[in-house]
Amino acid sequence: MKLLLTAFLSLILPALTQELPNEREKLLEALLNAPDRASLDQAIKNGKAAGLPDQLFLEARFVFLVNEDNRGALATLSTELEAHLPKFSPDDTMLFAVKEDFASIVQYTKALAALRDNDTTLFKKHITEAFWLAPSHATQFAPLIDDIRINEAMKKITLDLNLKFEDQRLKSESKSLKSIAGGSPAFLIHFWSPWASQAMAIMDEFLIISDSLIKNNIPVASILLSSTTEARRAGDDFLTKGKQGNIAHWLVDTEKFSLGSLMRVSSFPTVVLVSNKGEILFNGDPADRRLWKILTSINPEISEPTIDAVLPKIDPKSTSRTKNGN
Repeated sequence: MKLLLTAFLSLILPALTQELPNEREKLLEALLNAPDRASLDQAIKNGKAAGLPDQLFLEARFVFLVNEDNRGALATLSTELEAHLPKFSPDDTMLFAVKEDFASIVQYTKALAALRDNDTTLFKKHITEAFWLAPSHATQFAPLIDDIRINEAMKKITLDLNLKFEDQRLKSESKSLKSIAGGSPAFLIHFWSPWASQAMAIMDEFLIISDSLIKNNIPVASILLSSTTEARRAGDDFLTKGKQGNIAHWLVDTEKFSLGSLMRVSSFPTVVLVSNKGEILFNGDPADRRLWKILTSINPEISEPTIDAVLPKIDPKSTSRTKNGN
């Protein structure tokens, strides 16, 4: 989600390449690019001392929370954003070209608040209004709709752990989800396809994540979504090149009653965290902080591994982590 939110900012941010007084430019950059809360607080303090308008500080807080992927705090910020809307000035902004853009993020954050409160009706109202105000941001608002639909669907599912899947490496053998779970409190299912560019682009990242989980008693199974001859050949080629890390289970989805379809996999990367009773604990992007919150509640020793230092960054302006990995 974080990358989607970052891409959302890339759409609403106007170019800051216009001529600005040097000191003012430094102040704006500090507000916009604060790496942590202390830096943000200092940037706001410096901005206030320099007489910058309050609207800039509100926008800076919004940017910071977006970069932190802090949905809860963004939902809370909706009250302040809405209160400021009548006072919005296009002369005092570093983000929004027109008032409608500011109004759209008011509705966007109110939609987040509705999600927090499990109010589907109110969510639909606010996210629809956000679309109407800023249709160019549609691809960034859409994941919220997918999110609520998937969550509602997953609540109704208890996965049959006796389901068996062909072992991709052994081919003649099958493994049940129950055998994968073993005595662990939960296990992670990772969906992939060698033909989905985004699934392959983040594979090294996922292998780092899976290594961390397996060491903390959370088994991992990667399921090849397409069982066509061509996809199997490409998938097998990937494994024979020794790219599988320490994941013990590489399986192939069934043609009928597909697990990928049941889990509504329509984007990459997608992982599903399943309890040892078959309950769906999470369905979504492995970078989503909600997954790691759940994992930490299962085992306090688990923490999201630091991968930035060993992997190239994905350009947030690309179509990374969007539909079908295209």
